[in-house]
This record gives sequence, structure tokens and C-alpha cells, in this order.
Amino acid sequence: MKPCATTTRRACERARLVSPAHHRPPMRFPTPSVLLLLSVGLLGACGTAGGALFDDGRESYVQENALSGKDSVHVMEGRIYRGMPIDHALAALGPPAGQDTTTADGETRVEYMYRSRPNAFDPGNVPRAYVYAEEQTVTDWTGLDRIPRFDAYYEGGM
Repeated sequence: MKPCATTTRRACERARLVSPAHHRPPMRFPTPSVLLLLSVGLLGACGTAGGALFDDGRESYVQENALSGKDSVHVMEGRIYRGMPIDHALAALGPPAGQDTTTADGETRVEYMYRSRPNAFDPGNVPRAYVYAEEQTVTDWTGLDRIPRFDAYYEGGM
């Protein structure tokens, strides 16, 4: 049979040029809810894998540097405390988004900046957190509770 040159199924059937099966219903795309479920599942898998990879880095840091009980617990849990060596704090929190060094009255203060990831609901709102160190030791921090990956425990002088 010849292909149907007309655009409607009825016209083709009337012309008897092709069988009625020639015209198939249009292809349907997944509903938005199915797409949403798939994307949430993929994001969850990525988040789980990323967290596991970072935990492996923490574990190797603890083993390579033979950390004390207190420091190893804090690094493995992604926590810091005042007086903690800055290298241990960076291993616990991960690499900062930025670093600024200032010197005043002969003392050097380093500010490590962490940022939250932008989200689709409010892409302009990117919370920042800062960890301050003097003489290679954590002296203070601000805003860690506003970043989702750090908000688990920051209550002051842990």
C-alpha cells in the first residue's frame, strides 16, 4: 500500500490507501510527577555517593595523621571545636570556597569562607559561613548553622 499523504486517519481510511493502523496515537510523555520522582531519586543517589566519598577522605585523613580520640571523632563527624588545629578542621569541613588572610598587631588571622549551594527556589540566596584561625588553630566560626551540610550541631564551643 502507498503511504497516506493526507493528515487525518479518517481521510486515509476513506481513500483506502493504507490500513487503519498506519496512524498511531501521538506519543505521550511522562507526567510531571514521574519526572519529579526520577529527579529526586537521582539527586538522592548523588548526595549519598558524594557523602560516602567525602567520608572516605575523612577516614584516610584520620588514619594518615594518627589523630587523637577527640580529633578523630570530630573529623569523622564533620565537626570542629575552638582550639582544633586548622588542618583537622579543614579535613572535617572539606575545602573552603575562599580564604582571606589579614595581619594586625603582628598577629595573622585567616578567614576560611564556606558557601551553601544555590537552590532552585531562591538562587540568589547563598548563605556563607566563616571559620577563623590564628596560629594554625580554630578560634571561632560564624554562620555554619545556616549551611545545610553543617547545621547538625553547631552550638558554640564544642
